[in-house]
Amino acid sequence: MQRFHGVFSKLLVLSIAPLFLAQLFMALSSQAFDSYFNAAHYLRFISYIVPLVGIVLNYVETVRNEQRMIAKLDVEIREKQAIAANLSEREDLLANAERISHLGSWELNIKTNSYKWSDELYKIYGFNDFSFQPTHAINEQVIAPEYKKKVNKELSNAVINKTHFAAEYQILQPNGVRKYVLGQGYYYGKEHKLIGTVQDITQLKEATLKLRKNETLLREAEAVSHNGSWEWNSGDELVFWSDEMYNIHGYLPHSVIVNLHTYLSFIYEDDINEVRLQFSTARKNRASFTVGYRIVRPSGEIRYVSTTAKFKENEVGNGYSYLGNTQDVTLLKETERKLEEKINELNVSNKDLEQFAYVASHDLQEPLRKIRAFGERLKTRFGDSIDVEGQDYIERMQNAAERMQTLIDDLLAFSRAAREAKHFTPVNLNDLITKVLADLDYTIENNHATVDLAIQGQVEGIAPQLAQVFQNILSNSLKFMRPNVPPIINISSKTVLGSTLQISAAVQNQWYCVIQITDNGIGFDESYAGKIFDLFQRLHSRAEYKGTGIGLAICKKIVDNHSGFIFAKSIEGEGSSFFIILPIKHNAIS
Repeated sequence: MQRFHGVFSKLLVLSIAPLFLAQLFMALSSQAFDSYFNAAHYLRFISYIVPLVGIVLNYVETVRNEQRMIAKLDVEIREKQAIAANLSEREDLLANAERISHLGSWELNIKTNSYKWSDELYKIYGFNDFSFQPTHAINEQVIAPEYKKKVNKELSNAVINKTHFAAEYQILQPNGVRKYVLGQGYYYGKEHKLIGTVQDITQLKEATLKLRKNETLLREAEAVSHNGSWEWNSGDELVFWSDEMYNIHGYLPHSVIVNLHTYLSFIYEDDINEVRLQFSTARKNRASFTVGYRIVRPSGEIRYVSTTAKFKENEVGNGYSYLGNTQDVTLLKETERKLEEKINELNVSNKDLEQFAYVASHDLQEPLRKIRAFGERLKTRFGDSIDVEGQDYIERMQNAAERMQTLIDDLLAFSRAAREAKHFTPVNLNDLITKVLADLDYTIENNHATVDLAIQGQVEGIAPQLAQVFQNILSNSLKFMRPNVPPIINISSKTVLGSTLQISAAVQNQWYCVIQITDNGIGFDESYAGKIFDLFQRLHSRAEYKGTGIGLAICKKIVDNHSGFIFAKSIEGEGSSFFIILPIKHNAIS
């Protein structure tokens, strides 16, 4: 019972009692089948039944114990499965976290000098095969040569001092690519291990280097342009200044503490109220502002500055801030002052030029008229008494006076084209050119010229000036004709958008009228197409064709006054085409 504790052992011991009684009754029995005999047999039967019942009860108990054991094992298995699943989820979570953060983990057993790497560390080091066992030699090979000494020193100190370690260094992948990494970890004394992580910080490092470069460029740009940056937050009286802000105000960077109150002491006394008013109004309206004022440097030097500030709501809370830029405009102010002086000088010069134009139009023309008049009298009254040489001198004098008269008239016309006020009115181009042709009808008829006019629409302009443009160009077409070839002149127009013109100065969304005047005259070398609109530019001698070389210069000046463009194309010996491009309306340009 002590060795085999259970129902069967108990009943087996209990079956001894009926066996003992059965033997006793058998001893008392005197004949077969008497009461003692029967009782003995009955007790013996009971002694057989008792162990059998014990066996049955023991089997039942054993089955129940097995069921309980199975149920307990099932619970333990489920618990272990849950723990395994949870562990697997955590491993997946850790792997995802390592993959997202580009962070790999490793373990070094100091006793066995064996390494263990996580999958992400294989990727960071540039290995696609995760099956090989990392070694100390491979780990040494991965670290860039110039960083090996630094990393080994950090790891050695961690082992000796039984502490943490951290180091930023570069690794060299098998394909030759360099990466910046951050290694961190600690020494685990109980198991004599180094446990650490390696994070790929290449993008962060490159962004940091780029940010530093941008900061350097910004600092240098501020120094070159004398622009300083600042920021003020409503929750803080202090004002943050960039280095150039200190330089502009005559201080070494970060040598003084700046707040709203102290900054007013930097401003020139006469400008303080204006600055205070502008800033207070902007804060009240929560708006941006721009203000110009003077500052006084510690040396007493007065400088002009211009400040532009932008209002910005804070993302957290109800506060706000101002981001500003302050530029030293002292040189600009000095340049403006000199420019005003130059403008005044130019105004005086213009008055002198106007006076000269008056003299040219009156005083200079009067002697010319007398020269021509007295020349005509010499020729008519004393022509018979003057020899051929003398008459030639008189003829040359008259021609020179005539050229002088024409030159003065053209210069005055050019001067008027440059000085006349711009009062634009709608001009019907067909009517305008028709009138110009009517003025040239005598020349057209004498030269047997044919003019084909196909023009329509109107532009905003100064009618007399535009009439002079067309008259000068048409006169040139009638003058520069080929010998024995009647002139044929075609005048046409079309309306185009500025974006379709191959002219960089044209306004993209502005409508233009393009007038083309084409003739069949002598033409010119197209290499001179840009020079023919310059003053006194002639392609032929005065003996061949009369003129002063000012006519096309006047045309260009007038077209420029109308914000238009003029150019020419030609084939020498075949003819020329002049293109006059005028904006239909001027309100889109001015």
